[in-house]
Amino acid sequence: MGICLPRVTRKYQVNILDTSSTIISKITYIYQVAIYIRLSIEDVRKKVSDSIGTQKSMLIKYLESQPDMQLYDIYEDVNYTGTNFNRPAFIRMIEDIQAGLVDCVLVRDLSRFGRSFEETGHYLERVFPFLQVRFISVYDNFDSLTATFDETFLMIPLKNLANEVHARDISKKVSSSFKLKRQRGEFCGSVAPYGYIKVGSILVIDEEAAPVVKQIYEWRLNGMGIVAIVQKLNNLNILPPSKHCFEKGITKAKKHEETLFWYTSAVKRILSNPVYTGTLVQGRYKSNVLKGRHMTQVEESEWVICKDTHPAIITEETFEAVHKIRESRKKEYMQDSINHIASCENIFKGLIVCGDCGKHMTRERKKDKFVFACYVYTSVNSQACTRKSTKEIDLFTSLYTYIKHEIDLTVDMSRIISDLTKRKTYKHQQDTITKQIDSLQRKLEQNRRFRGSLREDFKDGIVTEQDYIMMKADYEAEKDKIQYNLDELITIKAKQDEIVSSDNRWLAEFQRFESEQQLSSKIMVALVEKIKVYDGARIEVFLRYRDELKHLQGYIFGY
Repeated sequence: MGICLPRVTRKYQVNILDTSSTIISKITYIYQVAIYIRLSIEDVRKKVSDSIGTQKSMLIKYLESQPDMQLYDIYEDVNYTGTNFNRPAFIRMIEDIQAGLVDCVLVRDLSRFGRSFEETGHYLERVFPFLQVRFISVYDNFDSLTATFDETFLMIPLKNLANEVHARDISKKVSSSFKLKRQRGEFCGSVAPYGYIKVGSILVIDEEAAPVVKQIYEWRLNGMGIVAIVQKLNNLNILPPSKHCFEKGITKAKKHEETLFWYTSAVKRILSNPVYTGTLVQGRYKSNVLKGRHMTQVEESEWVICKDTHPAIITEETFEAVHKIRESRKKEYMQDSINHIASCENIFKGLIVCGDCGKHMTRERKKDKFVFACYVYTSVNSQACTRKSTKEIDLFTSLYTYIKHEIDLTVDMSRIISDLTKRKTYKHQQDTITKQIDSLQRKLEQNRRFRGSLREDFKDGIVTEQDYIMMKADYEAEKDKIQYNLDELITIKAKQDEIVSSDNRWLAEFQRFESEQQLSSKIMVALVEKIKVYDGARIEVFLRYRDELKHLQGYIFGY
């Protein structure tokens, strides 16, 4: 769950009740409320009534009727299962709770919060009580502030268990339903393959995209490679599949609107999918509602195959011919790789990107040498980026020199740190910071006592309401200033302690490669985050821990 951080300044509402000659003062704590709303994939599919809007309006109305609550923020998770808590809005809410910004969670009912018995119980019985967070479930009539022992430890766990059982039941029903539909030859995907349109559970020809599918197969049969087909499609300004779906209103995600080009992956999917022969192959992957709809691969013997379920775009003969080409090219590639196995290790894999378009660069063999080239320029569209490449042998030389220099530097810094801790000036500085921290902590405690005394004086009628509000604001401002200065000093001291530690992990990570005489995949994975290549084979190297090492150098050499 992370570290529980200090809470922000508490807010109070002062109510004055005049009963004859006696003034009774009541101070009510104002909770900072997080409204949490969730809608699962099943809810959206069934178009249930407890939509996001319905939940939101009901909870806001409830909140407005509570004088001790104030809305901090609304957290919405749409299309997320309740069987796990890996949801973006929920995670953001927990982070705000840890930061002290929220101390009350409001939900419509427990099933909206979660359907996992174990994890829901963990939050309600352990996490929220530890963080002093109030939890309210409106439909369950549960408020942790006023709940009895029976409600907290009997009723709520039983409801959580019922919610998990319900989720398991849904999972079984959904799986059974899909299995029957697949066996009947109905299409169960959410979006039809490129070249088709989904009408209910039937696939019909997309008159705009189907000719493109035919053309791709013809080009392949005529000997054109995958990369050449991609470049041809992009040069003809044919919309890629995801952009085509967006333009037709099938998908609405912003990322699809921004997809500009065809890529080899899209062409490979089209050339390997038997759907274009009128055959549906489904059930290749399965998901589990209880595991957050995580996809797992299914054995080929369990796939559901139905022929003649929809109009074909190409013949089975054409598909088989392309399949044979694919298998032949694969064997040639594998044999080629075996022949060059000694030189095939790519220690820069996943680390080299184009400095302009940001895409990963591809490794190409030219005679007996390897070159990294911009993938977008060479394989997608030459107009979308510029020609740039760098020889692998040059990377080995320049990177080893640079990384070796950084390793040697960390060794020098370790010696300097060892000498630094023995200096009187360093010890004096550490003592000074410790004394300043102690002084601020005493002032913070004194401020707390003053605020407590002020509150008692107000309740006893010694201080007027106006003076109380004014003096309280001054004390709160003073407390915030002291706390800010204290946090800064504690951070500085912790950073210094970490730097001069004998087991500084950043230095240790570099120093374990001190005896290495050449670059290796271990060095690259451990120390290098990214390598950018620009025109003229100019490279820019981004090391892991670069910010920490920069701070370390500044601290040591500026001491």
